[in-house]
Amino acid sequence: MLNLQLKNSFICLFFLLSFFGHAQNLRLQKGTVTDSVPIPGTDLLHYAIYLPEAYTAEKKWPVIFVFDTEKRNREAVEAFTAAPGGRQYIIVGGNSVKNTSYEANFYLAKRLFDIVLEKFPVDPKRIYTAGFSAGGRLATAIGAISKDVDGVIACGAALPGNEKYMPRKNDFLFVGLVGDEDGSYREMKGTVSSFNGKKFHADLLVYEGASHYPPAEYVDKALRTLTVKSIAKGALPGSERKIDSLYLKDMDFNRKQEKEGRVFYAFEDLKQLTTNYSSYKDKDGFKQRRKEIRKNNEFRKQRNDSYGISELENYYMVDYLTFLGEDISAGNIGQLPSWEEEIIALEKLEKGKNQAKAKMARRLKNMLKSVVLETIPSLDEEKDIDKLLFVNAFVVLLDPEQEEAYFNILKYSVEKSEYGMALFYLEKLLQTGFKDVKKLNEDEDISLLRIQPEYNDILRDYGLKALY
Repeated sequence: MLNLQLKNSFICLFFLLSFFGHAQNLRLQKGTVTDSVPIPGTDLLHYAIYLPEAYTAEKKWPVIFVFDTEKRNREAVEAFTAAPGGRQYIIVGGNSVKNTSYEANFYLAKRLFDIVLEKFPVDPKRIYTAGFSAGGRLATAIGAISKDVDGVIACGAALPGNEKYMPRKNDFLFVGLVGDEDGSYREMKGTVSSFNGKKFHADLLVYEGASHYPPAEYVDKALRTLTVKSIAKGALPGSERKIDSLYLKDMDFNRKQEKEGRVFYAFEDLKQLTTNYSSYKDKDGFKQRRKEIRKNNEFRKQRNDSYGISELENYYMVDYLTFLGEDISAGNIGQLPSWEEEIIALEKLEKGKNQAKAKMARRLKNMLKSVVLETIPSLDEEKDIDKLLFVNAFVVLLDPEQEEAYFNILKYSVEKSEYGMALFYLEKLLQTGFKDVKKLNEDEDISLLRIQPEYNDILRDYGLKALY
């Protein structure tokens, strides 16, 4: 049974709940994801589960518990089953973890662990957690407080927001995945570097873009990395044939990176491969491969761009986070024009010829957007209209297609009797191509705006039917 060392006695009491009779009632199809499997004794808690096509109760199976706080448990499981290697695991995703306290999510995770470890033949040496964004932080936190988790795959984010659940010792293997345009890119790089400084077995995989779920080939590589390292530490038998198979796939992946133009990433990947296969493969082969990459005309340019961008990006991040925090705290609407200038400057970098700077600009914009969106729930609780106006207007600056943010701005500006601001953002909304007049006319929060003569004039200017 999972040894989560929780101090909260209330949670511990619930952990004593049993799940007898569950397995007998399950009718799970192998080779596909079964969604909304109920947790006995609850009305609302469910999970999604994947059993390999070759699944049999006579064999011990590795298991991955996947967490996505956006409640997309089926999609989270399918992100792993999309990878060929993922289809060799039992994969479980809970539907009820969310952006709340770690203790509440530990409770839900514990129930999942109890069910799966009791009712399925799980290999106790190959229990892994994984997660996306905030779910990645949860996966790492569980690994930090448990003696039974053997590895963590964290996508987009990894370090828990609570110091109590920060990893201290190298008790588990770690693979971090992040997009090279993700707002958490610098954080994930720093996390892996910090883990390695603490003698963790930590690897970093960087994919193109900023998608929530990594491409299947990167998930597959993450699973290969865990497999190689599990063999190295004796948790999994590994024949020479098995090692060779993993090695060839990793080298094919590496060459594909170079072929696709990601030359510097291919070089960095080799450093990790050299370490991971150090007990099995001669280092001369890796040296020869590094020489091949160095001969690529793009290598030196990408390396220099990467080193040069690092210092510049750190400068931007410190500056932006400092001033953004101050402006949110003050609800300083007057600073929005300055922020608009900064965002326009970033957009120019995005469109420029220097790809390293373009990706840096996208990372910075995504970072700012993440910070603001993560702040909104707490501001909703405070009911501070000035702050809410600022953050929603900031979201619109970063992403003019955010319809919900426009409606929030209209709501809060009307509440402050700032009708000029409301009309300004109404027109901004219509400039995006928005045409749902019915939604505008039925929104009770902006009823006082609708009686303003300018409201109907603006609708007519955009060819829409006015109320009066």
